[in-house]
Amino acid sequence: MKRLFKIFKFVLIVTFMVTVGILLVAFLTPQGKTSLKTILFIPQVLPSIPVRPLEWFGSDPIVKEVSYPLSNGVGIADVYRPSGDGRYSAVLFSQGVVPGGRYDPRIVRLGKALARSGVVVMIPWSNTQVQNRISINDVDDMVNAFSYLVTLDYVNPEKSGMGGICVGASLSTIAAQDYRIRDSVKFVNFFAGYYDATDLVRSIGSRTRFYEGYTVPWDPDKLTMQIFMQHLIEGVSDSGDRGLLIDIFIKGKIIDVDILENITSEAYAVYKLLKGVDFDEVDDVISELSPTTREFLRDISPSRNIDHLNARMLIMHDRADRLV
Repeated sequence: MKRLFKIFKFVLIVTFMVTVGILLVAFLTPQGKTSLKTILFIPQVLPSIPVRPLEWFGSDPIVKEVSYPLSNGVGIADVYRPSGDGRYSAVLFSQGVVPGGRYDPRIVRLGKALARSGVVVMIPWSNTQVQNRISINDVDDMVNAFSYLVTLDYVNPEKSGMGGICVGASLSTIAAQDYRIRDSVKFVNFFAGYYDATDLVRSIGSRTRFYEGYTVPWDPDKLTMQIFMQHLIEGVSDSGDRGLLIDIFIKGKIIDVDILENITSEAYAVYKLLKGVDFDEVDDVISELSPTTREFLRDISPSRNIDHLNARMLIMHDRADRLV
């Protein structure tokens, strides 16, 4: 019995020392603090986890709507910030296309979770986000939004950057390349975006994921197909051909296939991409798209001016992603 007591006492002492050591690492080292914040952060954004440890510490974050000057007009954004005094690191976050609207619960959870973790989050709002559209004009709005963010009294401009998800990740990266802010953007968090929009069209049109000769079948999400369809049809020069493609793919009308012999090559290219083509054929089909469409794809690609990006990049992705 005495021996068992000594063993129990020894185990208790060792457990106590290990626990103290872990807590010291967690609270006194940068790596430990980051790990602890990550562990506490994840339950805040995943609805399947009922426990919210971050809510046990500190006050609720402050949420406020702000307006900021644009090149033409006034922008609207929501700012989530810690309730304490001082200056915090900050991120301008772009949602991309958001079918759930401005107050999508997932976005609200993310903003509040980051604010509880000690980060100011500014989320600009644009009508294109609920119109299932990608607009290059949103990039200029992001530049102006970031310029406003770093002037706020509670923001540390030396620890401020940009981030986004899906299309928002790509547009944020383009904005971070802009000469007006590229030296001020310290980081870009690139979550599930695309690098080159023409490559994205290759994948969607051929229903294929590819990389340096490696190809596998890919089934794009319905939302991805909808956005892809809308922009390709809009890029067709001939109004009659646009109307025909709208009838086929948006209104679901059944047409006589012989009518396709009379449409322009750029309209037929859109038709083939929306129907789906073999990967070996997709580049030739894309080359037939209108100059307007091909220029649009270049404009919305982070790859176009990637040499202008000075920020540190954190790339996060999922190979099973059906959206991008």
